[in-house]
Amino acid sequence: MGKVQFIVDEAASVGQMDALGDALDKYRGYGVRLLLMYQSLGQLKKSWPEGQEQTLLSNVTQVFFGVSDLQTAQYVSDRLGEQTIAVASGGTSSGQSSQRSGGDPNESHSVSWNSNDNWNQVGRKLLKPEEVLALNPRIAITFAPGLRPVATTLLRYFEERLGTPPSRWASFWSWAKVVVSSTLCFFAASLLALMVTAGAVSKQTQRTAEWPPTSVNWSQP
Repeated sequence: MGKVQFIVDEAASVGQMDALGDALDKYRGYGVRLLLMYQSLGQLKKSWPEGQEQTLLSNVTQVFFGVSDLQTAQYVSDRLGEQTIAVASGGTSSGQSSQRSGGDPNESHSVSWNSNDNWNQVGRKLLKPEEVLALNPRIAITFAPGLRPVATTLLRYFEERLGTPPSRWASFWSWAKVVVSSTLCFFAASLLALMVTAGAVSKQTQRTAEWPPTSVNWSQP
């Protein structure tokens, strides 16, 4: 049985559709796959009201990148969970005292110094909401049912081959190729427009040169 994949960009503009719910719930066994793209969790909740978004999120693979609103960032942070870290605390102190009695030149002098170092284990979120907001837009965090969260780097189709880690030189070379190609296309289009304009001006000049028409003298016999 063949599979059909629907890619719905800006899915929030579609709104609430029973057909989408049926496709996610009933048509999966028939090879139907949906790729829904939303800008934020707010758009998702608006399109799937009355708690339907929770049913949707619990049964699909979620990919987050370029997060720009606090609600979505908070959701990603909570889904990532916490890690245990060791926090150290301590300090040092020192003191000095001197004492002189009467006119006795004898003097007592003392110096004290101490330090302490303590540590304890605390829980910390893997990524705080503000850290999620500050992520590079090309870093994607994926949540798949039954798997640990995965952080990946998004690749543009013209930059890298699949399976090849990105590099600065490769990214620069890809960017340079795009710039050169765009520049060549611009000059080619400009040259074509110039040739068409020159041809039109030449024809107009010929017509102007032929006007007024040659006068004809009519003689009476």
